[in-house]
Amino acid sequence: MKNTPSSDDLESTTLGWKFIAIVGILTFIFFTFLYLAMSSEPDYMPSHKQKQTTVQHKTSSS
Repeated sequence: MKNTPSSDDLESTTLGWKFIAIVGILTFIFFTFLYLAMSSEPDYMPSHKQKQTTVQHKTSSS
């Protein structure tokens, strides 16, 4: 029995770490976009449009 790892074991370990790194990066990008999407207020909401027109009327009447 050998105590040294074979080249097949090294290749599969290297591919495994590359796969984990790629999945980690893609997960980080996904959650970053998700956070940005959840933290910003959408412009298409009717309540936001009402606030926006109210603010415009107040600034134009001053």
